[in-house]
Amino acid sequence: MKASLCVAVCLLFGLAFTPAVEAQDEAPGIVQVSYWKCPFGNLGDAIGLANDDVRSVAQSVIDDGMWVDWGILSHAWGDDWNLLIYTTAADRDALFAGWDEYIRRLDETYPDGELTEQFFALCPEHKDNIYNVVAPGSGDDDM
Repeated sequence: MKASLCVAVCLLFGLAFTPAVEAQDEAPGIVQVSYWKCPFGNLGDAIGLANDDVRSVAQSVIDDGMWVDWGILSHAWGDDWNLLIYTTAADRDALFAGWDEYIRRLDETYPDGELTEQFFALCPEHKDNIYNVVAPGSGDDDM
């Protein structure tokens, strides 16, 4: 009895999650966000470091067609995760291929790892999330 109940529950969950997996494969884009906790006094320096030193490497990945966009967000109101660096790509494969190239270029441009050390000294806590775009907006719609 327990085995058949387990099989039924597993099948139910499998069927429930199948549309979500299929939606990921059909999503009109993907967004990766790196969240950073920066002490408020370090925030300006962290934004400057990302904008001055990292932006050109990210832009080269965009220029080569691997990513669609890259940017820096900082909130005026919110929680402790006060600096976000985002990347958008057409799909998961493009995101990860671009990420590999981005890291390779960063390592080539800053081989001593000093840039990464500087950033982590300014913003010691970090986490990443990847989101599927499920309902894109467009500036073309009339309201």
